[in-house]
Order: sequence, then C-alpha cells, then structure tokens
Amino acid sequence: MRNLRTLAVAAMVAGGVLTAASPAGASVRDARQVSHAQAAGPINYSCGARLRVSRDVPRSAWQRMAGASGRRGAVHLYEANGVYRGRDVWWAWGTGLRAGDRVSVDWTDDGGRTYHACHAVVGRGGRSATSFAVDAPGGRKFRACVKAAGKWSCTRGWWEVRGS
Repeated sequence: MRNLRTLAVAAMVAGGVLTAASPAGASVRDARQVSHAQAAGPINYSCGARLRVSRDVPRSAWQRMAGASGRRGAVHLYEANGVYRGRDVWWAWGTGLRAGDRVSVDWTDDGGRTYHACHAVVGRGGRSATSFAVDAPGGRKFRACVKAAGKWSCTRGWWEVRGS
C-alpha cells in the first residue's frame, strides 16, 4: 500500500493519470478529477448589488416564481422585472421560521456547478427573513433555500427568466 501511495503522488506531480484499486475497492482519482470536485459547490456568500427589497423593489413588480417547505417554515423565490439598471432582480423570502433560521437566494453563472449564496438570518423574535435582491444579467440562474431545524431545503432546480 505504501508503494501505491508513492506511485500516486509521483503520477500527480508529473501530471499523469493514475487509477488503481485499493484493497477496500476505492480508486485513486487523478489530479484533474480532484480539482474539479473541489471546485463544485458554493463559491462565496456574495449578495451582488445588495438591493434591499423593501426599499429598492416596488411591490407592484414582485412575482413569486417557486417555493419550498423546510422542517419548519417555508421559502419563496421572487423575481422583479427591470428594476436594477434595466435588469431583473431575484430574492428569497422565508416565513414561519424562528430566530437563527436562514434563508438564502443562491445564484449561479454556470448552471449550478458553482454558486454564490446570499443569506439572511431571522432575528430575535422574528418569524420571517428576506435576502437582499441579486441582479440578473443574461444567463444567471437562481434558487431559494431555507435552513430550519438544522437542515437546508431548496426550491427545485435553478430558475431564470429568458431575456432578462
């Protein structure tokens, strides 16, 4: 087994590919697979332009796009057309929650392989929270998530409005 580890390290340093079965039946992945796997998931916790929905998005423009239920409470994904520099904006609103629960509008520019997560936390005595609104240049997709009772629940799939 020690020689297998040495060979794997040497192959990765040299830029080669090594796939070998270990006694447990697992395989050693090459360096390209490892770096691709590590890149997937959240990039950071950016809220983009950080638009406050209550101040920056007229109520008449709100459109509810999707919803999801968590262990307690629910989250809704909203969109408003053309309200930030002519672009649409998206945000998450969670309700039926408790202090410390989170809502998030997640946004991706690569179809969901990697994403940014813009969180809002329910304050003491609160029952709801609204994330900042994130702008939508062409091709950006969104989902809304809620973390309640220690578990994340998200709307199904990634959403976009064509032509935004």
